[in-house]
Amino acid sequence: MSSDIKSKIKEEEITKLAQELIKIPSDETAGEKEVCEYLESYLKSLGMKVRLQEVLPNRPNIIAEVIGDEVGKSIMFNGHVDTVPVGDIKKWSMDPYSAIIKDNKLFGRGSTDMKGAIASMIIAMKFIMNNVEKFNGKIIFTGVMAEETTGLGTQKIVEENIKADMAVVGEPSDEKIYRAHKGTMWFNLSTYGKLEHSSESNSESNNAIINMMKLIMEINEISKELETIENNLVGHPSINIGLIDGGTKQNMIADSCRISIDRRTLPEEKTDEILDKLRIRLDGLRSLDDRLTFDLEIDTIREAVEVAESEQIVQEVKNALNKVINKNPTISGMKATTDMSILVNQGNIPSVIYGPGFIKQAHTVDEFIEVKRLVESSQVYAEILLNTLTNN
Repeated sequence: MSSDIKSKIKEEEITKLAQELIKIPSDETAGEKEVCEYLESYLKSLGMKVRLQEVLPNRPNIIAEVIGDEVGKSIMFNGHVDTVPVGDIKKWSMDPYSAIIKDNKLFGRGSTDMKGAIASMIIAMKFIMNNVEKFNGKIIFTGVMAEETTGLGTQKIVEENIKADMAVVGEPSDEKIYRAHKGTMWFNLSTYGKLEHSSESNSESNNAIINMMKLIMEINEISKELETIENNLVGHPSINIGLIDGGTKQNMIADSCRISIDRRTLPEEKTDEILDKLRIRLDGLRSLDDRLTFDLEIDTIREAVEVAESEQIVQEVKNALNKVINKNPTISGMKATTDMSILVNQGNIPSVIYGPGFIKQAHTVDEFIEVKRLVESSQVYAEILLNTLTNN
C-alpha cells in the first residue's frame, strides 16, 4: 500500500486544489468564509461529514471528519485558512492571487503559509478514503481562521471539545519535525510628560518621548541578557520594539509616548513571571527620575509549547518521512508561534508541526512553494494516516 501512495498521489491534483485556495484572498479583513465554503463543497464531494463552525460573524472554521470501520486512533490535521495581507502590491512581480506555476514553483499569497499544506492534507485524506478498503479510528480536518493574529479559530475547536489522539499542524517546517515552538507576548508600554511649548524646553522638561527613551535603553539591555539564555529546541528568548508613537507636533513637548513590544518566550518560561520581572526592572528607573511613570498593557499572549520526542505522533511522522522520502529528519523546535500550543496546552492533544516549505518563504513578496514539497508532504501525510489507522 505504501507504494500506492507514491504512484497515486499526483502533483496535478494537489496543485489544482492549492491554486483554487490561493485565488481566494483571505487575510483577516475578508475571505476566510469563502475559503471555508469552497472547502465545504470539496470535502463533501469526497464523502466527508462537514460543517462550518462560526467563530466571529462571517469568519468560520471548517471541520470535516471521516470515521473508520471500527474504534481506533483519531488523528487531526490542522491548518489555517487565513493569510497575512499582501502589503504593497507594486512590489510583487505578479498578481499575488493568480496562483501561477513557474519553474516548478507555485506562487501566491498563502502558497507556503499555508494553503499549499491544506491541499496536501486533503489529497492525503482522499487517498485513504479511496484506496484503503478498511481502516479504524477517525480522521479530522480543522481549517481554522485567525491563526495569523489571535488563534481564535483553534481556540474555538478546543472550546467545543473537538478531540483527537494526536494532531499534525501543517505550518512550513523547513524539512524538519517541530515538537516545540516559542510563545508570543504582545504588549504596549506608555510613558507620560507635561505638555508645553517647545521654546520652554530644557533639561528639567518632562518630555514623554525622552522618558520613553530611558525605558527603551533598558529594554535593549534586557534583549542582550536574553541572548544568553538558551533552549536546545527553540533557541533564546527575545524582546523587540516594533512600533513607536508619541507627541503631537515638533514644537510641543510630548505629554505621551507609546511603544508596542513583541516578547518571544520559551516553553519553560511563565508569562506572569516575565511581566513581573519587567515591571520591577522598569520601576527601578524611577530611582533615577521620579517623574518617570509608565503603564504596561497586555495585548496578546500565545503560549510556547513542547511535547516529548517519545509521543506517538512524533514517531509516526518520523517513520513516514523515513519511508516516503528516505530521510531521517531533524526533530527540533520552531522559533515562530503557531496553533500547536493551543492544541497541546489547552486541548491536551499531542501535536507536531510538519508541513511543506520553508518559513523564510512565508509572509514575503512573491511568496512561493516548490511543487515537489507539496507532493512529498501529501505522501507523508498519507503514510501517517495509513500507519495510524490500519495498525492500531
